[in-house]
Amino acid sequence: QMRQLAEACDVATFGVNNQDVHDESYRKAGKLDSTNFALKLDLAGSGLLDVIRGDLLEGHGETKSIRAELYKLNVYGKDSFFKSHKDTPRSGSMFGSLVLVYPTAHQGGTLVLRHNNKEWTFDSARMVSAEQDPCVAYIAFYSDVDHEVTLVTSGYRVTVTYNLYFFEDPAPLPSTIISHDAGEESLQATLRRLLDDVSFLPGGGYLGFGLIHQYPIDLEHIGWLRKEEEKLAAMRAIEGRLKGSDAILMKICKQLSLSVSLK
Repeated sequence: QMRQLAEACDVATFGVNNQDVHDESYRKAGKLDSTNFALKLDLAGSGLLDVIRGDLLEGHGETKSIRAELYKLNVYGKDSFFKSHKDTPRSGSMFGSLVLVYPTAHQGGTLVLRHNNKEWTFDSARMVSAEQDPCVAYIAFYSDVDHEVTLVTSGYRVTVTYNLYFFEDPAPLPSTIISHDAGEESLQATLRRLLDDVSFLPGGGYLGFGLIHQYPIDLEHIGWLRKEEEKLAAMRAIEGRLKGSDAILMKICKQLSLSVSLK
């Protein structure tokens, strides 16, 4: 059955300069677009999006929710792999990906993620094989995080990918699903002490913080930022879509009544 599924797939491509490219020296795998398969999984009802929201939307309080869009099914057979890459944002509101790994027998195919000089390993083959009952492994990560799928040495690695988008929820979400970064209070206290020091910038001035993550800007849609108001509008849109520590830093600066903006 796994072989039949693999044979039903098209060759998997990857995005380069807004074009889909097929190059098996860079990626070898099969894929089905969302129009060619169906799932019975109720992702919203599973509670998984609430868990992901608590981890990935830190710094956004209770104002943001997640919309998950079914994207592709991928099959990695023996000798399949995907070299290090970043996901292509499908719109300005897309911030990450959710990957479900099904409990099919396979070895290899470890997902390795790298960002900001740190590295994480997601060995889904080991995780699903260690469970007594069938289960699905999952991982969610930001689009600008480098990641690769190592060589599959046997069996079939079957995954389903969702694109994750920011979604403005009209109703506040329960605060019980909001996780707080352990360093958030410490950072706020440190910055507050600095601002309370009368010898620090006594005549006023600017504080600059580099963003840790990358963000898409739809240049074509806003006319290549020809007008100043278009630049400001683009920056305001990104401000509401900041990720991870970028969002936390923005939140803390606002709590400390600093005049804050993106440049």
